[in-house]
Amino acid sequence: MKKKLCALLACAVMLPCLFTGCSRGTEQSGAKPIKIGLLYSLSGVTSVSEKQLYNGTKLAIDEINASGGINGRKIETVFADYASDPAKAADKARRLILDDKVTAIVGTCSSSARQAVKPVVEQYKSLLVYPQSYEGQEESKNIVYVGCIPNQQAEIFVNWLLKNVGKKFFLIGCDFVYPQVENKLAKEYLAKGGGTVVGEEYVPYGSTDFSSVLNKIKTSNPDIVYSELTGDSNVAFYKQYNAYGLKATIASLTTNETVLKAIGKEASKGSYICVDYFKNVENDLNKKFVQKYAETYKDGTEPSYAVMGGYNAGLFLGEALKKAADPDNTQQVIEAFKGLELDSPSGQISIDPTNNHAALYCRIGQVDENGEIKVIYQSEQPIAPKP
Repeated sequence: MKKKLCALLACAVMLPCLFTGCSRGTEQSGAKPIKIGLLYSLSGVTSVSEKQLYNGTKLAIDEINASGGINGRKIETVFADYASDPAKAADKARRLILDDKVTAIVGTCSSSARQAVKPVVEQYKSLLVYPQSYEGQEESKNIVYVGCIPNQQAEIFVNWLLKNVGKKFFLIGCDFVYPQVENKLAKEYLAKGGGTVVGEEYVPYGSTDFSSVLNKIKTSNPDIVYSELTGDSNVAFYKQYNAYGLKATIASLTTNETVLKAIGKEASKGSYICVDYFKNVENDLNKKFVQKYAETYKDGTEPSYAVMGGYNAGLFLGEALKKAADPDNTQQVIEAFKGLELDSPSGQISIDPTNNHAALYCRIGQVDENGEIKVIYQSEQPIAPKP
């Protein structure tokens, strides 16, 4: 009887150890998912743009998981909607890091939101992969910047417009960091290139009445209306501009294929756009991507530079997770980004190891009578970032 009792007690002691051992072995073999935060606004004034960023990121992560994940481990996404409010973005980022224990965060759209999250990821030694084009006045070892910056976009665009369209610019944008800095830089490019600024206006996020601005544009008689309007303001401006009968060419850093659908072909034809990606980029990988996007998302969005920014962010993060010895170790993942190269639908792109920004193509397109973007300029190779 004593022998049987001892044997039972021994089993009772050993069983928890055996189960603990099994649990550790399972984690090491790849059952435990890698947690990644997605921090986007699917509500509020920036939701039009952020829905596209979200779709692109989610598509990339779903593709990574479908092809075996990260060395056999799936990526588990934890979504947080910050409702287009930078203060909420900071709070949501903190919760993703401290409560959800994410390895990295992909997201935010506006520079205001990114700047609110920056001290949070720096304080907690976390990582933000920022997918959007921005004004380029920043560097952080805790942020990887995947969107284009002025030396890859605005500087080339302004000089191209001066050479091919006209010299007199009217600058307009929503009243936040990105348009203000971009227009400050545009004035520097124009001064060097022999152009002039005949007007400059900023409107609050979400503004849809441009009657007073249109009168100022008419009076100043520019050759080019240089725009960084976003969201609903962008759509309203194009439509009212066309109805008002103004003839100066609209040149935008922020319009894309999804926005053009809302604007309509009549109001957008003849305008120019400069970004790193258009859905009409000609390569086999992009043809497959455009088809896959159309099959996956039937929400009215189109493949655009915003979608591609989110997609590239997800793909770059996936490659960094694979490269890191421990994909749960954020510091190792940050180091793994340095020098990463990616074969993307937008072309062969990479992360500059000296500043955590992406080397990207510059492309200029003109909207035709059918509302489609015809690519009329493309850089011969990716342009090194100079933040």
